[in-house]
Order: sequence, then C-alpha cells, then structure tokens
Amino acid sequence: MDRITKFVLFAVMLVWVAVIVSVARAQTLDPIVDYRYAGEVIRDADGSIHRSTKVINAFKKMWACPSTGLHKGACPGWAVDHTVPLACGGRDAVFNMAWIPDDCKSCAADYCKDRYERVVYGGNDMSTGCP
Repeated sequence: MDRITKFVLFAVMLVWVAVIVSVARAQTLDPIVDYRYAGEVIRDADGSIHRSTKVINAFKKMWACPSTGLHKGACPGWAVDHTVPLACGGRDAVFNMAWIPDDCKSCAADYCKDRYERVVYGGNDMSTGCP
C-alpha cells in the first residue's frame, strides 16, 4: 500500500473510534437518576395502559428465560414484570423489567406481587396504590 492509502485507512479508523466513543458516552446513564419512572401514564383509546411488544422482545433478547434458557418464545412458569408498575408511572423499558415466577404475578400463591406493590407504594391520584 502506498502512503496515501494507509493515511486514508488510518483516518477512517480514527473516525470510527471517535463515533464509538461518543455513542458510548451518550448512552451512559446517570447513576443518581431513577430512569424507571416515566411520570404520567400513557393509555390507549380503550383506557388500557399502552405497552410495546418491541420492548418485551428486546428484554427477552437480553435476558434468557429462566426455565428454558432461550431468548425467544414462551417461558413456562415465568412472566415478564415491570419492577416499577406502569400504573404507577413506571417506564415500559427493558431496564424496568424482570422475570418473576408466574405464581407471584398471577396471585396463585400466598403472596402476590401486585397486591404487595399497592401496599408498599401507598396511594395518589395516578392510580390507586401508587407512590
């Protein structure tokens, strides 16, 4: 290779490194801010809380099903849950989701996460039992 070609390749490489570094910096979250809260609840025309299947699929791609170890498809015995409930202003985002056992989510056991959250989060005008 001649010197000009080497210089151009080196310059392109530097540009790519700069782009990667700037994207990484832009995606760094402030450790003090709790990004799980979105504020006002977004509802569909029928009054149900708006949810995105893209977000659930992204969560499954990042975190495999605890029972099958797969990143897509059904996950028997487990449910995707929002750690800060959507009804309480939680974001519909991957960082606000977790796998929990079905019996906790469906209230089939002696304990029920949703009922527990209503007690813990108290109450305000966003939804009954939210902080």
